[in-house]
Amino acid sequence: MAASLLTACMREAKRILSDSRIFVLLIGGPFLYAFVFGGVYWQGRSQHVPIIIVDQDHSALSRGIVNALRASENVQIAGWANSPDELPELARREVAYACVMFPANLERDMLAGRAPKVAILLDGTNTLLAAPALGAVRSVVASYQIGISSKVLKASGVPPGSATTATRSISLVGRPLFNPTGHYGYFMLIGLVCAATQSVIRMAVGVSIGFDRYDRMCQELKPADLSTAWLYASKVLGTCAVTLPAVYGAVASVLTLFGTPHRGSLLLVWLAVTMYVVLQVCMGYGYFGLCKSPLFALHVHMFMASVLFIVSGFSWPYYAMPAALQVVAHVLPIFHMNCIMRKVNLVGVGVGSVLPHLLSLCVFLGLAYAWGYSAFKKWVVSQKATSPEFPQSIDC
Repeated sequence: MAASLLTACMREAKRILSDSRIFVLLIGGPFLYAFVFGGVYWQGRSQHVPIIIVDQDHSALSRGIVNALRASENVQIAGWANSPDELPELARREVAYACVMFPANLERDMLAGRAPKVAILLDGTNTLLAAPALGAVRSVVASYQIGISSKVLKASGVPPGSATTATRSISLVGRPLFNPTGHYGYFMLIGLVCAATQSVIRMAVGVSIGFDRYDRMCQELKPADLSTAWLYASKVLGTCAVTLPAVYGAVASVLTLFGTPHRGSLLLVWLAVTMYVVLQVCMGYGYFGLCKSPLFALHVHMFMASVLFIVSGFSWPYYAMPAALQVVAHVLPIFHMNCIMRKVNLVGVGVGSVLPHLLSLCVFLGLAYAWGYSAFKKWVVSQKATSPEFPQSIDC
């Protein structure tokens, strides 16, 4: 009994090791997830968040705080501005995500015993972007809560003996842009919908083509005399005709029923959604061509769903990842789709700000369509080979 059980166990292990599909899922999967997630969160936090400085005081104190911010790993000074009103446009262009403003008379008020205020405006479209900038400024300002260095006091004409009594705490006033309440769901919900749409469409297409039959298809469509290319186009369009209304409804429910802000053009949203859905349908055919079976295609999509969402940089900022994973993020359609949805809905940008992402989706759509067609054509050939009784001269 024991020997038979051992033999059966060895047989099963050998079978798994010899099947590349099972091997990748069982053996490669844990390592893939470990390395991908480990790489994404390698730095442990968002670093070098670009910020701008508005210095209306031009004092030794403001310069000291700026120098301290330069030494921080959490932020990177991207430049100076004349007014915090410049931040929204810079945030739309991804030039800066926070603005630190030193008001006039900052140092004088502090030395006079008053509690001056330093303001920080934050891009609230992703709390993981805002938090490092806010934390860095709060930490630097806190170092001035007890007193200013004697060097700064002397430069200001304050006697060294009065250093302790002359200083007061600095108040930090923060205000988020685009997401005043800091609502986590505002920037996460729409991204989760995009991720779910990607997985569901690809899985559904794999199941659909897996259970279709070439001979039945050609018998039903023979009068139409469609070529393989046109038949593939008809399947893509037919699938989109069913899928698009559902995805439109899902996105609309996020923007209306669940309160996610919408500040941009709905036309841009629907254009991006349409391109994204067609792209996912085509990729569904491509994945099926690799997997050869609807069940295995279903498993692959489920296996990759979490990886693609995390690496896309929507929940964890992509520039907080190592350089190699940043490159990977930019070649994922979901990355560009999420960028469009976040910028249009939360920030209210126009077509110019999302044009690079729209063009990227166009490129991906062309590649996906060609990949899907190649897979569909191979499927037709394989179906013909398994249906010898069906006339080979019919090209449907």
